Amino acid sequence: MANAASGSMKIKVEELESGMVTSEDVIEPGTERVLLLKGTTLDSVMIFNLKERYNVGEVSIKKAFSAASISEEMRAEINIHESLTTLKEVFGSDEQKPITEFSKEASKQISNVTNELITSLYADDNILLKMHQLQSYDDYTYKHCLRVAMMSVTIGKSLDLPRKQMRDLCEAALLHDIGKRTIDVDIIRKPGRLTDDEFLAIKKHPQNGYILLRKNGSYSEEILNAVLMHHEKYDGTGYPLGLKGNQITYLARIITVADVYDALTSNRPYRQPWSVAEAEEFMMGGANTHFDYDIITAFLAAFAPFPVGSKVILSDGRVGTVVSNTNNVLRPVIRVTSFMGGEEVIDLYNDFRYLTLSIKALDKRDMEMIEAK
Repeated sequence: MANAASGSMKIKVEELESGMVTSEDVIEPGTERVLLLKGTTLDSVMIFNLKERYNVGEVSIKKAFSAASISEEMRAEINIHESLTTLKEVFGSDEQKPITEFSKEASKQISNVTNELITSLYADDNILLKMHQLQSYDDYTYKHCLRVAMMSVTIGKSLDLPRKQMRDLCEAALLHDIGKRTIDVDIIRKPGRLTDDEFLAIKKHPQNGYILLRKNGSYSEEILNAVLMHHEKYDGTGYPLGLKGNQITYLARIITVADVYDALTSNRPYRQPWSVAEAEEFMMGGANTHFDYDIITAFLAAFAPFPVGSKVILSDGRVGTVVSNTNNVLRPVIRVTSFMGGEEVIDLYNDFRYLTLSIKALDKRDMEMIEAK
């Protein structure tokens, strides 16, 4: 077993990684409040809160730490960080010149990322937080593809897909938008509304990606078709082929769900991201039109916005606790304090008396507890 070396160094919070160990107490700026004690092993939630919630600039970190002391969850987080770095190398920046080929070496790198990603996501289900950490206003194609792959694998787990099919799903998701890197840079990074011709150019990216990967020669028809069909809709109104129902391959139907959800909940220069509840309500509304109903069901099971035990604020001002979920994950069964002073259990989905009652938000105190974990 390796021993941790002595000594410490200051590291900017943006450069912190899971598994690093604090060499001094971390103090909230402008106060004397201790956020983290000396000797704390950092994880993704701690790092996210230091940066986004408490505006900490630097943290004193031990110069070395024992690899043997890193938990499986932390190894998963490090794997995802490495995956992001690799994808950046493979895709390049959206601001670079369009690519004309996809090399065999790039295929090997994608295969390695697939192995790491599947291992990571089987070890750790805290995917919503990880996806949020990957979102930013410089939201390049490679970041979007990583998030879509993470979500697709999680949906695949919910569907109990075998490992071979899971590998194909992950590789296809990682590469689903590779065709965008063949399109003019000015179109891809344009912040405003696209012209009709620009939109038509964008809509060619599924075919462009299919052709690029087919020339490479490393990919199965399952993967190629998933890349080609990820913008098809279940009712036949999608593109590029106007396929419907089971004409769309199963992997493509999964990636479509992940792709749309990530687009709705991601930052864009021209709009704020949708909330989880807003996005999931939209997704439910598209079951059997835009999306495969069974895949939407698996998606909602994997990404329930109001987990059992969470505290929520209702539209009438009361605070309740989720005791179980229903067929509609946005309308669970909740235990609340009645207006008469006692407790009551209300079923927002099945009891018609509560049709006009809705969940306004997660209770702030409960959110703080979730963030602190």
